[in-house]
Amino acid sequence: MKPGVTTDEIDRIVHEACIERECYPSPLNYYEFPKSCCTSVNEVICHGIPDSRELNAGEIINIDISVYKWGFHADLNETYYVGGKTDEIADKLTRTTYECLMKAIEYGMRFYMMLFVGY
Repeated sequence: MKPGVTTDEIDRIVHEACIERECYPSPLNYYEFPKSCCTSVNEVICHGIPDSRELNAGEIINIDISVYKWGFHADLNETYYVGGKTDEIADKLTRTTYECLMKAIEYGMRFYMMLFVGY
């Protein structure tokens, strides 16, 4: 993620990419949410609203994209280091949350296998 980019610009790119792929950005107008994606910078935990603020080197940003296509909603998100790197605390936070996500997926797959496959 490049310093100087605004979260409004990210939202515009996401919106245009959705339209090009013939899907609808799920957050847009959901309970009056005004944008096509969520951009959470630094201490904003989730569902940040894109705006004109420029991103600074060393910050972290999570971009959460949800779309509706063929009768289904899909959701994904990723956290980026603005300028390619960040401080030790933000790096540790990002790595730890990723490790927790991977553990949750691992346990979820074990449950799935026991419940639906019988292992």
